[in-house]
Amino acid sequence: MKKALLLLSVILLIAGCASNRYTKKASKFEEAGLYEDAAEYYYQAIKKKDSNVEAKLGLRKNGQLALDRKLSDFTLAYKQADYKKAVYNYLAAEKYYNKITAVHVELDFPEYHKEYYEEAKNDYLNQKYADGLDKLNREDFSAALMVLTEIKRIDANYKDVQDLYTTAKYEPMYRDANQYLETGLYRKAYYTFETIIKGAGTYKQSVSLKDEAQEKGTITILVDDFSYTNYNYNQIAQNVTSDVKAKLSKLNNPFLRIIDPSTLSVNIFENGQMNMQAANLAGIKAILSGKIIRVSATNGRLTKENKRGYLKEVTKTKNELGEEIKKVKYIKTNYMEYKQANKASFGMEFKLISTSDNSIMVSDMISKNTSDKIHYATYSGDKKKLIPGYWKYKERKSEKDVQKDNKSDINRLQNLLKADKNIKAANTLLNEIVKKSTKEITEKVNKYNPEK
Repeated sequence: MKKALLLLSVILLIAGCASNRYTKKASKFEEAGLYEDAAEYYYQAIKKKDSNVEAKLGLRKNGQLALDRKLSDFTLAYKQADYKKAVYNYLAAEKYYNKITAVHVELDFPEYHKEYYEEAKNDYLNQKYADGLDKLNREDFSAALMVLTEIKRIDANYKDVQDLYTTAKYEPMYRDANQYLETGLYRKAYYTFETIIKGAGTYKQSVSLKDEAQEKGTITILVDDFSYTNYNYNQIAQNVTSDVKAKLSKLNNPFLRIIDPSTLSVNIFENGQMNMQAANLAGIKAILSGKIIRVSATNGRLTKENKRGYLKEVTKTKNELGEEIKKVKYIKTNYMEYKQANKASFGMEFKLISTSDNSIMVSDMISKNTSDKIHYATYSGDKKKLIPGYWKYKERKSEKDVQKDNKSDINRLQNLLKADKNIKAANTLLNEIVKKSTKEITEKVNKYNPEK
């Protein structure tokens, strides 16, 4: 709670300082007669600190001068019958007024300007409306859209501008979508109709035509049982078939539908083989099949090695002068190092075949290999004092004895002592790459687009 209050205090202090800086800048602009700039800095000062009274007084004075200037520009344009300029000058003045009053500083905006604005607006929009309607009647949709967009921006409720705007924007899309539908570009038609529906609702027959495009463009797929080159792969093949079916069924793809063979009223198999013609007549547009060609999962042997090293004992003592010195003693010892590597390998091929002409729509060969390894050390004594090295005889010295008392070798050994001792079983590794393979199949089928 104290931290939150302190943070709030700091934020308020920073905001207060910024507000004061803006106020000082505003005063300088005001002294120079640049009231619009002064008003902007007073406005920023209030945004930083709402309780800045000096800034509010300054904004009321200079903001009113700025507003009066904008209203004067509006009045001049109105008197000169330049109604377009009058409309935009008034809207600019109104926007400025709303901006200033939003920070609780009141300005005077005489009501009679509103009456002049309505007159100028009606005259200007009548001209624009006639121009937009003419362009729409000539089917110059892009030009009409520009005109109608401007009218909507000024007055969204002007006459039937919303309906005309909808026609100008979506009629070209609607015609394109119908053309796509007629030429067999069903997916393109579907997504174009979808855009129209999102923007214009039930524009003409967009909803029913979208449904028609989806129905005609949908690929109904039967997933055949994946085969295998070795009977030992039978269970893996079943798992792959099941997983592919499940993943395809969960896809959010409006143009893919998985067929359950049990729902068919006709037999599509002949002598144990798929009858493509019968499948096509049954409403199946494609058959997804595959073959498992390689499965391997090997758990490696855990090897262990008795390693020779030293315990590094450091003691402190004092010499004849009373100075503290360190003495290092290396005690020969043993520790164990362990290694193991588990591996898995998987290979398969798959293809999506059209039932209408036996053409291959999607096909690929998948090959994956993976492994997991462990390499660690154990020691029953004080691990922090253990350093690597070599010694020939435990009870006596040898010229071959060596202590690897350096940072690099010690860090390597310490990392082995802290290393993970867990390893993934080969079957776990195999399941992982099988899952990745079925995901890959699903993604490739999902991305298939006959219109590209």
